[in-house]
Amino acid sequence: MPKSKRQPLSTEAQTFKRFLISAISFVACMSSIVYLNLLVTPSEIQEAAALISLALAVPSGSFALYCYIKLMLTRFNHFFKR
Repeated sequence: MPKSKRQPLSTEAQTFKRFLISAISFVACMSSIVYLNLLVTPSEIQEAAALISLALAVPSGSFALYCYIKLMLTRFNHFFKR
């Protein structure tokens, strides 16, 4: 059976894929902070793990926001061109 060639994704699809990945990583980092505070006894290890999660959540959240705004502007531009 021959392999079918995949079509390259459009710019909007690539942006949505990046938004989805960064939003999922943001939610995972923020939920790990919550679970660390609820389930782990207060210690330096808990604080270090929460700080690492927060350090990973900031760039992923800002990139998700950037991709969301880019998607919104692309859709508005497509809407107004019609």
